[in-house]
Amino acid sequence: MGHPSENGTAAAGITLQIEDAVATIVIDLPQPKNSFRADNARALGILLAKAIADGARCVMLRGAGPVFCAGWDIGSIDPAASDPMAMIDEVVGPLCRQLRELPVPTIAAVAGPALGFGFGLALCCDIVVADEDALFGSPFRHIGMVPDTGTHHFLLSRVGFAGASELIYTGRMLSGSEAASLRLINRAVAKGAVADEAQKLARDIASGPTRAFGLSKQILLQGGDFDSMLAHEARQLRQVFATDDLKEGIQAFQQRRRPHFTGR
Repeated sequence: MGHPSENGTAAAGITLQIEDAVATIVIDLPQPKNSFRADNARALGILLAKAIADGARCVMLRGAGPVFCAGWDIGSIDPAASDPMAMIDEVVGPLCRQLRELPVPTIAAVAGPALGFGFGLALCCDIVVADEDALFGSPFRHIGMVPDTGTHHFLLSRVGFAGASELIYTGRMLSGSEAASLRLINRAVAKGAVADEAQKLARDIASGPTRAFGLSKQILLQGGDFDSMLAHEARQLRQVFATDDLKEGIQAFQQRRRPHFTGR
């Protein structure tokens, strides 16, 4: 069994704890419903980088208590003085890209609202598990804004043009169960069970051949047509054949035992 990192790590209302190669990042901000400000976004980016530096093989992101993140702290925005392009280019965009491209599997465990920025933050993770009564959506139409955090990409790729258009134009909210039925998220679980269910999933993933998972993640992120993905698989297989995990997996299969993967 692994051990937690020494007393964990905290930054601007966000904590990092690593145990059994799973990095659990918990959002617990002073703003209502875990609404983000620029310093919180920067702090999350720092902890994501630290999780990788400290050897995490899977990262789980969740809110403290019954709230994931209800979005950006609108009270911190001054339309007359704020530079939205600078905020997107320098803060929001880099964080979303960092989370999306993290070299290990990522899981969002969503209880309560995941709205606006919080919605995008959850969808930037590889896997989203939610309480059945969680709340997803981008209600930006109510304040005259365009969704950000890559929300258009996720909606278009998962629910299609018509579905994405409806959700953006109406600002309609989806429960965890509805989001799962639309395949917008991976699964919905019984109310109050999401943290435990996501933790079990994270531990299972972290015990696997996470170097190979990372190589597959690169293929999925790059995408492309059949031929280009076939070629990308071949390039990644060259790398995976040099890993300790492949050697261990083959030996375990031959010896009819369970493999012990190290992520190397």
